[in-house]
Amino acid sequence: MNAAASRAVHDPRRFVDRHRYALLFFSLLLTVAIGPLLETMHFGRNAMEAFLAVNLIAAVFPIVLKAERRTLFSLIGLALVLRWFAARGPQAPALSILGAVIWGVIALVAAYNAVRFSLSSVRIDAERVYAALSAYLLIGVCWGVVYAAMTRVLPGSLLSGGVVPPAGIGMGDAIYFSFVTLATLGYGDLVPATPAMRGLAVFEAVIGQLYLALLVARLVGLQTAAHSR
Repeated sequence: MNAAASRAVHDPRRFVDRHRYALLFFSLLLTVAIGPLLETMHFGRNAMEAFLAVNLIAAVFPIVLKAERRTLFSLIGLALVLRWFAARGPQAPALSILGAVIWGVIALVAAYNAVRFSLSSVRIDAERVYAALSAYLLIGVCWGVVYAAMTRVLPGSLLSGGVVPPAGIGMGDAIYFSFVTLATLGYGDLVPATPAMRGLAVFEAVIGQLYLALLVARLVGLQTAAHSR
């Protein structure tokens, strides 16, 4: 191990800075994996909200421009406040959808910055691959938050087994449905039942397929260009 690598290991701040997209990827992957499990516990929905907030903070952290980063951190705080009031106040649907829109915008901005970073160099290393993968997961999480908000505003917009779930659709289930849609798996256990929800699902499926096709082609092109030099 050389001196620079040794300093990175022993300095947590340097380690986080060097591996920020790898940490974001595994954080998102953990949230996606345990989301449905958390929904079975009495504190599951609050835990999912906390996990999503941590992921958004981790997604914004790699952004270089400090002014943009501060603005996004402020928006995360605003979204958390709105979603807290949505769970308790009389204006729950409106506040819930507003908070979801803010979270979605933050996730898309973070995904855009991750993609831009992954394509910013001809040399493709592990951190740039993690950035590209994190952007894909951020898209799925973003749509999941929107689906969860939509089911609060229109309870019959997402059906389970052909009926409206008595307990509603939680964040974990919404994120599960989002990734099933993003990957075009089509299990059929959760089904969109309104034109708005169907439109969102189709749009997400198209975005997911185009993202993978275009990004893989671009990364292969960069890697080929690097080897031909």
